[in-house]
Amino acid sequence: MIMLTDADRGKAAGSNGSRPNPQARKSTDMNGSGPKARQRRLWIPDQIGGWAMALMPGLAGLLVGGPTWRSLLLMVAWAFCYCFEFTGSRWMVSHRAARFAPPALGYALLTAATGLFLLIDTPGLLRWAPLYLVLGVLNFAAAWMRTERSWWNDIIAVIAACTLCLIAISLGSRFQKPGPGQGSVNAGYFGCQPNPAVDCFGSGFFPSAALPSIGIVSAAVFAVTQFGSVIFVKTMIRERGKTWCYMLSLAWNLALCLIGVAMARTAGWWPLLTALLLLIRAALLPAISRRRRIPIKYVGLVECATSLLVFILVIAQADVMTAALTNLLNA
Repeated sequence: MIMLTDADRGKAAGSNGSRPNPQARKSTDMNGSGPKARQRRLWIPDQIGGWAMALMPGLAGLLVGGPTWRSLLLMVAWAFCYCFEFTGSRWMVSHRAARFAPPALGYALLTAATGLFLLIDTPGLLRWAPLYLVLGVLNFAAAWMRTERSWWNDIIAVIAACTLCLIAISLGSRFQKPGPGQGSVNAGYFGCQPNPAVDCFGSGFFPSAALPSIGIVSAAVFAVTQFGSVIFVKTMIRERGKTWCYMLSLAWNLALCLIGVAMARTAGWWPLLTALLLLIRAALLPAISRRRRIPIKYVGLVECATSLLVFILVIAQADVMTAALTNLLNA
């Protein structure tokens, strides 16, 4: 995070507080260090790995469940929410510095507007409000205490992003029909038509349609791989060179490989191959970084590739993995 002091702003404005000449201003803007570039950094999250980890689970859920206007709008609201979390956390970390307030307020309004519009026609989403309220409070508390890079806050981010995969699937077109015995249920605002996950509380706070098996499995795949990414990134940056963190990363990814082996007979080799690639990355890159530090942006690019790999696995193998895990658990 770039925190500009008054002295920094004075330097950016030119020596002795004078205005820079147009050519100098153009040069700094082209180099990504001028006022316009700094303003963009205030509004647009600049962590490419963060974008991937935040959006990939929801996008996969949208595709696995089948796109609907609800799931599409959910993703728009989530993108605004991610930007609000990013800018709001900066505002909290700075203890309410004025320059961070406009982006945080702007994204808060956009998130509220799209979320409210979605809730008007999808009241079933209210069942998820307590969870996300708690996660949001904890996230901003971590930012205020300047522990936003802590393990527990990373786990909060993983839970929030991966649960969205389950929600997006439950709102999908493959579930847009009444379940068994629901044909006569009231179809009003809190009725059960056409999808209990969308607008039914008559069958309980969490009807089965809100927790489809394929949604639970897809969210779980993202959750275990994203937590593996959290550990891996720690070995590359904050816990770099620490043996205990490296061993934890290896153990976690090895466990994913063992699950892939157990699923291979019914799910095929793709889950195992994905887990092996994640294990190789977790084993080799931290060892290389001990001898030569790898820039953070390259670590982010690696995690983008990791997120894309898991994304492809989920949208291509969600049904197969669900059947395989169901058989494995029932065995």
